[in-house]
Amino acid sequence: MILNCRIMTADNRARVAEERGAVDRLSNLPINAIQNIIGRMPIRDAARTSILSSKWRYIWAEYPEVVLDEQFYAEIMRNNSPNFFLTEYVNKVNGILFQHLGPILKFVLDIPELYSTQYSSIDQWLLFVSRKDVTKLILHNRSPNPYKVPCYAFSCPKLAYIRVTKCIFKAPNSEGFFGKLTHLVLETVTFQFSVLNLPQLVQLELKNCFGIQLLCVSAPSLRILILLDNDDLDLSYYITCKDLVTVYIGLSDGVEHDKLDKNITLTKLLGCWPELECLYLNGSFLKHLAAGDIPQRLPIDQVSSLVYLTPFRITYHCAEIACILCLLQSAWNLSELEIWADKQIIYDEKTVTYLKEPGLMKQSFKGLQTVTMQMFKGSTSELLLVKLLLFCSHHLKECVLKRTKTLTLLKG
Repeated sequence: MILNCRIMTADNRARVAEERGAVDRLSNLPINAIQNIIGRMPIRDAARTSILSSKWRYIWAEYPEVVLDEQFYAEIMRNNSPNFFLTEYVNKVNGILFQHLGPILKFVLDIPELYSTQYSSIDQWLLFVSRKDVTKLILHNRSPNPYKVPCYAFSCPKLAYIRVTKCIFKAPNSEGFFGKLTHLVLETVTFQFSVLNLPQLVQLELKNCFGIQLLCVSAPSLRILILLDNDDLDLSYYITCKDLVTVYIGLSDGVEHDKLDKNITLTKLLGCWPELECLYLNGSFLKHLAAGDIPQRLPIDQVSSLVYLTPFRITYHCAEIACILCLLQSAWNLSELEIWADKQIIYDEKTVTYLKEPGLMKQSFKGLQTVTMQMFKGSTSELLLVKLLLFCSHHLKECVLKRTKTLTLLKG
């Protein structure tokens, strides 16, 4: 019996020595390896690593990225009754933020369904983070209650990337904000009057936003512009952006065409963007551009850089097709065309008659090499367009007809 006890004791000692060796191996990892491990963990798991060894104790609190996303609050929700969730959630976030040491370069906050009275806690968190040299700020409001982002959330002079969804947005009035901002993404945002001076902005995305008429933008360095399904469309701030290489414009069906700038035609618009390479336009906006006369061909120097064209939500209205063919005729370097049909394609006798005109077969789409038609339904208009593209594209290498249902925002 005693012998057995001694044998077990020896085994225990061996096990303890082995565990100590494992701990020592963890302690001997280089700091960048430890930070890489912590960066791949949810924030609550990262905090638990402090018990592994003295070397790990404060690394999680010094890690420069704090991600309090949906996964974070969902775990708290699972472990608490609805009556205690909100209090526990606020306490957990307070504990994580106010124990953090050093800069927070990236801050992600998914806001769960909170009472409006608890939004003062979010204000405090954003004030704290704004003083931590934040460069990347991402806010997702998943609550039905609107949250107005305080101006000081954008006060850090190092901010380079902002993404905000489902919030009320008002830009600070003071000079010096957004001086280093390169990416601004606002989705389902309600604007209050804001003047944005963005000297280094490279990419601007406004999607499903309200109060667009209250937004004034200056972005001379802009290269990527995405305006999709907003409550209004004002291009006057962007036609002076000569460095634009990618433009994505989707006009909401709810926007009244009579209220839009009638001076914006296909010729005038593309003449403003000489460096344009990728162009995405929806059917509703193409019809607006075609309100005046549609030329058979644009001046070559206007679209000499265009290589990729994606018309989307196309109903095969005659004006849409005329605009597409005008671009194909004009952009000799355009090599790829991808057309996304709308869920419902109208039968337009005018379109059928137009596509049957013998003169169209004399056109030449010199650079076109790839054609993809998404959500293809086999309508008369679609088949006639395919016939025209095949006949006039002498360097065509591939023509693909698909029934795909999902449109990606940008190619690549």
